[in-house]
Amino acid sequence: MLFETSYRETEKLSSENITLKDRLDVSQERCHQLGTSLEKLQKSKQIMKANYESKLAEKEAVIKELKNELRHLHAIAGHDGTNTGIPTSQTPIRKEKVIPNSRKATGKKRGGQVGHKQHVLESFAADEITECETHEITTEVCERCEGTDFSDTGERIFKDEHDVKVTVVKRRHEYIVYGCLTCGTFIHVPIENRLKEQNQYGSTVQAIAVSLMNTGNVPINKVRTILSGLTQGSLVLSEGYIAKLQCRAAKALQSFLAELRGTLVQRRLIYWDDTVIKINTARACLRFYGDEQIAYYTAHLHKDKKGLDKDHVLQCLTEDTIVMHDHNKVNYNDDYCFQNIECNQHLQRDCQKNSDDSGHTWSTDLKTLVSETIKSRKDAIENKKEEFTDRQKKKFYKRLDKILKKADKENSSDPNRYYTDNEAALIRRICRYQDNYFAWVENFGLPTTDNLSERGLRCVKSHMKISGQFISEETAGFYAAIKTYVETCRRNGINEIAALIRLSEGKPYRVAEILG
Repeated sequence: MLFETSYRETEKLSSENITLKDRLDVSQERCHQLGTSLEKLQKSKQIMKANYESKLAEKEAVIKELKNELRHLHAIAGHDGTNTGIPTSQTPIRKEKVIPNSRKATGKKRGGQVGHKQHVLESFAADEITECETHEITTEVCERCEGTDFSDTGERIFKDEHDVKVTVVKRRHEYIVYGCLTCGTFIHVPIENRLKEQNQYGSTVQAIAVSLMNTGNVPINKVRTILSGLTQGSLVLSEGYIAKLQCRAAKALQSFLAELRGTLVQRRLIYWDDTVIKINTARACLRFYGDEQIAYYTAHLHKDKKGLDKDHVLQCLTEDTIVMHDHNKVNYNDDYCFQNIECNQHLQRDCQKNSDDSGHTWSTDLKTLVSETIKSRKDAIENKKEEFTDRQKKKFYKRLDKILKKADKENSSDPNRYYTDNEAALIRRICRYQDNYFAWVENFGLPTTDNLSERGLRCVKSHMKISGQFISEETAGFYAAIKTYVETCRRNGINEIAALIRLSEGKPYRVAEILG
């Protein structure tokens, strides 16, 4: 019995062992399946994570690009006369007009200052009075007592007045004809060329018309209207005649222009710049060369070296001549031998544009350095100093080198397709032309800006806004010739109308007369 019992227990245990083994096999298979599933899930998770990170990176790249584009568009919207060459006249509507001003602030309030003596016109001296007008009372009743009897007290109240009276002069020139008693030949004083017609407009009328066209930038039809109005309709010039005056005046100045150009190229320092004009709807160019006494203008269809050489100015300069310009790279052509200096006003404007576009700080630092150093130079000149000390120069160049190193670092560490290349080009330009930009640090006799040229070309911008364009290169040349004569006279204290009267009479001022 005991054996039989042990045998049954053994069989039972064997059966349970088989069952457990089967269950173990099933469990192991299940574990294997779960492990395989887990591996698949992990791989799937890794793939999903990689896809997620990839898409996230793509979205971040898009967001960064959109941010850069938005900043770029904001920068474009912020472009004005302080950070580009856009004239203040083109300031968008509803945007505050910013007019660059390099004058030093005094801290004083606007308007008349406390203690400043008011300037008024003085009463005329007795020999100055050309016309008198007496004013008598017209009322017959006293406002106070209604009395009707009045007597002259002998007291007078005098008020003087400056005014202009336009009087049309109809002048007849009489030439006495003499006969030779010996041979019978008739002779008279030679008749001036300006009186070749039976009847013509005088030199003053011609001078006013030319002045209105070239200084006032008045269109031809308005010149006709103004002269007619001033003379109460006595003078009604035809538009064809007014146009002929422009041509005649310019052609009479050819000798003057050649003489002035010869004087200009002998100057030690010359400013030059150009601006875009329109000639018969096409883009063209008007140039200015000059200094404080000379203003020489030329007009061309093309803004290139070929046009420059036609002016016969730059190629005539020697290595002793210094030329101030706004980084016109053509000035560094091997055909020219003069010395170049660059405009720091335009450099500061370029720096401001770069700061606005990129958000980088090196360009702001450079603009500040230039402004502070120019101010220090002005203070030194006011204190009768002839140059910076060696210590001041060393400090300037040390700060400049530090700023340029910072510029390279900021440019390389923040690539952006909207401004990186332009910024790199600006940095290379400053490094390459450093001596030309900052020659004024070494020599107080050199200017810091090309503002004289900018002012010289401002009148052309006004002309273009009113007239829009020139009909031909020839008419643009007429304008340039007359502006050269008028502006050079004005810079030397000669009255414009007096100068134009002489021109109308065929006797324009010579350069030696103007410059003394």
